[in-house]
Amino acid sequence: MSEASVENLPLDVEGATDTVDTALDMKLNAVTRQDIDTRTGALLGFMRELLTVDLGWEQRSEVMALYRTCYHLLDLKRRPSSETPAYESFEFMREAALRTQALLALYVAKIGVSAS
Repeated sequence: MSEASVENLPLDVEGATDTVDTALDMKLNAVTRQDIDTRTGALLGFMRELLTVDLGWEQRSEVMALYRTCYHLLDLKRRPSSETPAYESFEFMREAALRTQALLALYVAKIGVSAS
């Protein structure tokens, strides 16, 4: 597959990367619950989108394990609710960010994104 620039990709790689980086840079004592919930929603949206792309899950067991973990995070019954303590919601957000980051790395490697 030929290299593509970030602007030509169907997924907003820059937006996803910025969302992941922002989530991972957040500190629990410096954010509101609304910040956590908003960022979590964005991360799960990118995660859902990335899971629709064939990233080689059939050929590699570690990719299949990542898919399973992501689907576990997307399960509505396992997501934080308004009654969930802020620290648990924060940890969920960080876990979603790490998994989205891993999916994003596979996506970028598969598509062949250039820095331009």
